[in-house]
Amino acid sequence: MATTTLITTVRSRLTRRLRALRACESGFSTLEAVVVIPVVVILTMLVIQYVMLWHARNLAQSAAQNGLRVARGYQATAAQGQQSAAHYLDTVAGSLLQNRQVDADRSATTVQVTVHATVLSVIPFGSYTVNETASGPVEHYVDTTPR
Repeated sequence: MATTTLITTVRSRLTRRLRALRACESGFSTLEAVVVIPVVVILTMLVIQYVMLWHARNLAQSAAQNGLRVARGYQATAAQGQQSAAHYLDTVAGSLLQNRQVDADRSATTVQVTVHATVLSVIPFGSYTVNETASGPVEHYVDTTPR
C-alpha cells in the first residue's frame, strides 16, 4: 500500500510540473508561426522567380535560334529571321516575356539574332531581363555539277 501511495504522489507531482511547463510555453507556437511563415513564403517566391527566369532564358534562346535558322537560309533576309523569332515568342512565351525586342543582322557571311525581354516578376522588388543571342554563317549555293 505504501508503494501505491508513493507512486500516486510522484505521478501527481509530475502531472502538476508538466502542466506548469506547458503553461509557461503558451503563445510560443503563435510566435514561431509569425516568424516562420513569412520566411517560407519569401523563400518559395524566390525559387519560383528563379525557375521563371531560367525558363525565360530558354525561351529567348530558342526564339533567337529559330530566327537564326530562318535568316541564314539561302536568299533569306534579316527581316524574315526577325519576324520568325517574334512569332515564336508570341506563340510560346505568352505573358512571361514582356517588352520583347528582336534584332536581326545579316552580313554577306554571318547572321546574328538577339532577343531582349523583361521577365514577369513575382517578387515586388525585383526586375529581371534576358538577353540571348544566336549567330551562324549564311548559307550559300555552291554549284557542284561538273563542267
